[in-house]
Amino acid sequence: MKTLSLAFLISTTCLAPAVAQNEGGEPDNYVVVIGAFSSQNNASRFVSQAKKYNIKPISELNKIRGLYYVYIMQTPDKSSAVSEVMRVRGATPFADAWVYNGSVGEVLTKTPEPESVVVKVVEKPAEEVKIVAVEPPPAPVVPEKSEEEKIKEAVEKKTMIIKKGDTETLDYIFFYRDAAVLRPESKYEVDRLVQIMKSHPNEKIRIHGHTNGNDKGKIIKMKPKSAEFFSLDGTVEDYGSAEKLSELRAAAIRDYLITNGISSKRMSIKAWGGKKPLFAVDDDKAEANVRVEIEVLSNQ
Repeated sequence: MKTLSLAFLISTTCLAPAVAQNEGGEPDNYVVVIGAFSSQNNASRFVSQAKKYNIKPISELNKIRGLYYVYIMQTPDKSSAVSEVMRVRGATPFADAWVYNGSVGEVLTKTPEPESVVVKVVEKPAEEVKIVAVEPPPAPVVPEKSEEEKIKEAVEKKTMIIKKGDTETLDYIFFYRDAAVLRPESKYEVDRLVQIMKSHPNEKIRIHGHTNGNDKGKIIKMKPKSAEFFSLDGTVEDYGSAEKLSELRAAAIRDYLITNGISSKRMSIKAWGGKKPLFAVDDDKAEANVRVEIEVLSNQ
C-alpha cells in the first residue's frame, strides 16, 4: 500500500457532522470541506488523491482564512451539507470532513441572517492527515498449465495433411527411453490421427519410424496382443538394432489405430533407425531425431 502524508490546517467541530462558523458578512452557504492547505500545490495533490474515492473535489482559495479549501459541495441547504459530511466520513478516509458556513472564493456581500440552530464549535489544532491510496486488488493467480495440458491444446490446433505424397511429423509423439512404448501424453496426437483416418476413409498412409543413432542396445517392448500402449507395466526386455526399435515404434502407432477401428490394409510401416537424422547424434537438439512421420500414400 502507498501512503501520502499531507499536512494541513483544518477546523472541525466536536459534533458530527461539524459546522464551522460563518465568518460574517456572507449569506448562508454551506460548503462540505475535506481539507485545507496553505500551499496551493499541496491542495492540488490532495485533489488528485481524493478523486480515487468517487468524489469530485475542487480546490479554491478561501480569502477570509488565507487557505486553499478542498471541497466537494456548496449548498444553501444546511441539512443536505450535513448529510453529505456524514456520508463522506463513513465511506472515505476523510473522517475529518466538515461543513463550512461561508463563501469560498469571492466574498459575498449579503448580510447573513441569524442562525436558527446554534451549533457549538470547537476549533481543532493543526494535524497531519494521512491519505491512503486504495490500490486495485491483484489479478487472480492463474495456475500454470501442466505440460500435458499444453500438449493437448497444441494438438487441438493442428491440421493433418491429406495430400498424396506429403509427409507430416507427429510432433507430440513421445516414447519411453529405449522402448517401443508410448508415453501417456502421446495419446492426444495418436487420437487425432485416428479421427483423421476415420474422417478420410479412403486415405492410406505409411508410418515412418526414426531413432537417434544406429547403435544396438536394449529394447523394451509390449507383449504380443497387449493393449497397454501408454504404460511400461507388463512389458518385456529385448535386444536389437536401432532399426528394429524404430520398426517397433512405428508398429505401436499402427496397432493403436487398428485397435481403434482403422483397417490394417490402410497402413504400412517403414523403419529407418538412425539413417535420416535431423541433427547430429550429439547435438543439443538430437532428441528431435526420435520421431514418427506419416506419409500420405493415397487419398482417393
